[in-house]
Formats: sequence, C-alpha cells, structure tokens
Amino acid sequence: MAKRDEDEDQDGQSPVNFGPEEGDGYRRTRRQVARGDKPAAQASEEAAPVPKTAYERFMEDHWEAWLGPVLLLALAGAMIVGYRMDYLRESMIGMLLSAGLVAYAIYATAVPAYDLIQSKNGRYAFATLCILWAAAAGYPTLRKTMARTVYGQTVLTESSKSEKVQLPEGKTGPFDVTVSGTLKSDSSQNAAAVYDLQIAGEGSNEAVSGEFSVRTNQMRARRGTATWTEQSNQNEHRLSRSLRGNTLSFTVEHVDDQISDGLHISVHPQSYDPKWFFLLGIFVVIGMMYVESKIGDSKTKTHLIMAAASTLVFAFHFHEHATASRVVKPALDSLILAVLTGGIGGTMVGAIVRRASGRDKVKPTKDEEPKKDKDSDE
Repeated sequence: MAKRDEDEDQDGQSPVNFGPEEGDGYRRTRRQVARGDKPAAQASEEAAPVPKTAYERFMEDHWEAWLGPVLLLALAGAMIVGYRMDYLRESMIGMLLSAGLVAYAIYATAVPAYDLIQSKNGRYAFATLCILWAAAAGYPTLRKTMARTVYGQTVLTESSKSEKVQLPEGKTGPFDVTVSGTLKSDSSQNAAAVYDLQIAGEGSNEAVSGEFSVRTNQMRARRGTATWTEQSNQNEHRLSRSLRGNTLSFTVEHVDDQISDGLHISVHPQSYDPKWFFLLGIFVVIGMMYVESKIGDSKTKTHLIMAAASTLVFAFHFHEHATASRVVKPALDSLILAVLTGGIGGTMVGAIVRRASGRDKVKPTKDEEPKKDKDSDE
C-alpha cells in the first residue's frame, strides 16, 4: 500500500486524522470524515435498542388486553353520571357520543388496514378513501350536534298567525327553518299536534308541514314499573333555493290547541345538502369492498365493509331523528340500529367479498402457529 504523501497540499486546512483502522481493516475516507460518518462499531452500538422502562412495558402488555377498554368504559360512565346530574349539557354529550362513535369506528378499522397495504400509491388511495369516509359519516352527524347561526326568530300564535322576519343585511338565502313547540302537560299519554306553515320570500313561496308528538313509555322493573315521557317537539325544514329575500313572511291558518306557547320559528343559513354525503357514504362502502378483496388473509380480516356500513346507517338515522335539543337518545337509537343492520349486514357482505375474492384462502405471510408448536415441542 503506497505511503500517503505527508506534504500533500491541504488548501489551508489542517491534515485530517483518519484514526486507527476499522475492525474490517479499512480506514474511513476523507469524504466519510467530512460528513461525520461514524465507525461501524460505534454506529451499531448507538443503533442498539434502548431498554424500555417499566411504564412502557406495562402499557405494552396491558393496554390492549384490558386497560384501554376499562378506561373507555370509565369515561362513558363518568359522562352518563354527569349527564344525569345535569353537569353536562345535552348537546355536549350528544356531540361526544355521536362523533366519538364515528371517529372510533374509522380509526379502529382504517389504521390496521393501512398497515397491510404494501403499495405506496395504494396507501395514498386508501387514505383518500378514509378522508371521504370521515366526511360522509362525520358531516351529517356533527351538523345536528353543533350550534347553528340564527338569522332571525318569531313566534306564531292563534292571536298572531302571520309574522315577518327581517334578516341581516346581505343575507338573502337559501335558508333552513327550524319549527319547535311544546305540547300541553295536560295532554293524554300519547298526543300529537300538526302544523301547516306558509313561507313567502321575494316573488316565491313555499309550504311546509310537520308534527309534534308526546309518548309515555312504561317498562316493568323488579320493584315496579318505570315510566318516562318522550317528546318530539322540533322539526327542521330545508327550503328550496329559489325562495330568497331579505325578509321572510310566515303564516299559519291554525295553531293546534295542543301546542301551549305557539310555533317558535328560527331561520338559519342553509347547510350542505346531507343527501350528497349519504351518496358519498355508499361510494365509500363500495370502495371498502374493493379494498377488502385486495388485503388480508385467512386469519387477518379488516372488517372495513362492516365499519363503513355501520357508520353510514348511524349517520343517516341520527341526522333524521336528532334535533338541537334532543341528541342523546337519537344517538343511542342510531347506535342500536347501526349494530343490527350495518354491523350484521356489513359482516355478511364482507364474508361474501372475501370468499369470492379468495382472500379467505390466502395463507398468512408469517404463520405463528407452526412456530409456537415447534417451540412447545422443543
């Protein structure tokens, strides 16, 4: 090996100390020294795994087994107690419950499925599909739980059957209208009241109708009979886009005798049409059918179809039955319906898709059972 010329021109820099030879018999080059590359032995020593703390080992061993579900149940119990004791408002509990269910369903199924996709472009496409999924199920749900801007309000009674609402300057439509009322307490156990409302704008008018109802439910318990009253006293109407104007006139021919304090009317800016989000949800379910036919094996099942169908059913039913003042019970009813229809139906469709695509016959890439059997034999 030729001896390095000690008088080599260094361009004003001090000579580089190459240090002792590496374990493989070679010294680092000038470029490696300039870049700060570390010797192989030192790099491998620094790359060694850092020992986990006792806390990290505890969380890794127990989080998925029992700690996570227990904390989730404890949080749900605290929310129920706070709701029963009036520490938490109806809208807050409804938003946390409904939005939390949708978010958990997407997260719990999308993240494991994402890790199974090997292609970079496939991961991008799946992430885009999950964003559409969150929009399709999230917007109709949050729309019912979040407070909306009010342009104007009025009350129609038997003595005042026609009123005009002056809207803020520049707010000419389109609009959504919320009609609410309270049924008299001396009504029978099951009572209903209907209304027919005429709405007029600049050069156009529209008629909307609805019904308020009260129902008394009874359930046998160990110590007697439990009775509770359920009242549906708020309806939302989406007005046509042709009805515009800075002033809206509301007229009713008759206010039902069962309504105690008249028809309360609120005017809001029109939101996005939820039917487009429901159509988007159907597209997401179809997309998840394709994804489930491409990933997974005989042991790993992603359940994407079941989760997408369940969130779609939940969002649709919750949007149709929830109101600004009544969100908790519709959320629970929607959850039961989503489990019975979307959960069971989506599971069956997913099984058919996996069987038709042959995913149920694909062997796992890393079969753990033979390894365990081998270890047990040794």
